[in-house]
Amino acid sequence: MSELNIMPPWNELKNETLHEYNDFNIFRGRQFMKIGKDVWVGVFCLIDGSGGLTIGNHVSISSGVHIYTHDSSYYRIADLAKDTEFGTHIKRAPVRIGNNVQIGANSIILPGVTIGDNVIIGALSLVKTDIPSRCVAVGNPCKVIKTFFNQNEIERKYGRIL
Repeated sequence: MSELNIMPPWNELKNETLHEYNDFNIFRGRQFMKIGKDVWVGVFCLIDGSGGLTIGNHVSISSGVHIYTHDSSYYRIADLAKDTEFGTHIKRAPVRIGNNVQIGANSIILPGVTIGDNVIIGALSLVKTDIPSRCVAVGNPCKVIKTFFNQNEIERKYGRIL
């Protein structure tokens, strides 16, 4: 995990399409992403790993989802100079997505967020704070609307999760 904390010079990051998912996505900072097994990424997603990104096993990222690990909005209001070579004006924070997670269509995950295991994020959600394990969370801002207290409760209601 410590290798994810080493930030690359901004000018060395590349936008890529990872053909293992589809040709209609943008992955930025792929070398700073750790992606688990059985991960599905829908079309038209923007996956930013420039601040470090860990995606667990058995994760579905629906179409149109944006995952950000950087934020450059504050340099404008702070009247900072834009550093196009090293990106020092950009704040970066890792995103961690647990195992058995479904992220609904057109949701946005902001920098520094951790999403626990066995979580459903509803479509069009803005996730700006951590989401605990074993829950359903929706909305703008994203809030937990249902919590499962144990794995048996999830399996009883929804069937066996890998």
